[in-house]
Amino acid sequence: MLTLGAGAGAGGSMGLLIFVVIMFVGMYFISIRPQKKQQQKRQEMLKEMSKGDKVVTLGGIKGVVASIDRENKEVVVDCDGIYLTFDLNFIRRTTPVAAAATDTKSADDKTAEDKNEAAKSEDAQEDVKAETTDDVKSDEKTEAVEETKTTDADTKEETK
Repeated sequence: MLTLGAGAGAGGSMGLLIFVVIMFVGMYFISIRPQKKQQQKRQEMLKEMSKGDKVVTLGGIKGVVASIDRENKEVVVDCDGIYLTFDLNFIRRTTPVAAAATDTKSADDKTAEDKNEAAKSEDAQEDVKAETTDDVKSDEKTEAVEETKTTDADTKEETK
C-alpha cells in the first residue's frame, strides 16, 4: 500500500507542475508579450522623433520639438514661446511634421469636397424647382388655352 500511495503522490505533483507551466505560458501570451510589443513601438516612436514634430508630454503639455539630445535623453519642447526641457521618456505621443501637414491638407480637401457636393445639391434643387415651375406654367397655359377655347365655343353658340 505504501507503494501505491507514493505513486499517486508523484502523479499528482506532475499534474501540478504541468498546470503551473501552462499558467506561466498563458500569462506570457496574455500580458508580457503585448507589453513588450508596446514598449518596442514606443521606442521606435522616440527614435523617429525629430525637430519640428508635435508632441504631448505625460503631463499633457502640448508643444513642438525644438531640439533633441539623444545622448542625455533630453528633449526641448517649445510651448508657444516657452522652452521646456523634458526627459525623453516623458513624451507620451508624437505627430511627425509631414503627417500633421497631410492631416491638415486632407481636412481642407474634405471641406472643399463637402462644399462642392453642397453646391451640386443646391444646383440640383434649383433644377427641380425650375422644372416644377415650368410644369406649373405650362399647366396654367394649357388651362388658359382651354378656357379660351371654351369661351370661344360659348361665344359662337351665343351668336347662333
